[in-house]
Amino acid sequence: AIVAWVPETQTSTEKSRTTIPSQIPLKDVIYNIGHTALVMGALASGDTSVMRTAFTDRLHQDVRLAAAPTSKAALEAALTTSAWAAWLSGSGPTVAVMCDKASAASIAQQLPPDGVTHVLEIDALGAVLSAS
Repeated sequence: AIVAWVPETQTSTEKSRTTIPSQIPLKDVIYNIGHTALVMGALASGDTSVMRTAFTDRLHQDVRLAAAPTSKAALEAALTTSAWAAWLSGSGPTVAVMCDKASAASIAQQLPPDGVTHVLEIDALGAVLSAS
């Protein structure tokens, strides 16, 4: 499941993008590219044990979280639970948490009260075309 924590505050995507440095160290770019492959492998194999590491970021998340302290608190809270992974969704301030479906409601209750949580099911099948 995905638990989406949406704070009461909003951010501007355009403004949030201006906080990202125009030059990023190559080692950080390589790190994120490698972790993208790790995410794909973990999702394809169902190996939840590597997801927390796979979803870490060195390009934008820390900069954006610095401007969204409630989102940072939610992300930190999510990572103290049994969640497989948590990350800043888009430019923020939403925090997404991936977890076992059976744990989703419990994890949602452990996130800060100054936001709204939505428990979302993952559609493993995706879009389907069918002849009518």
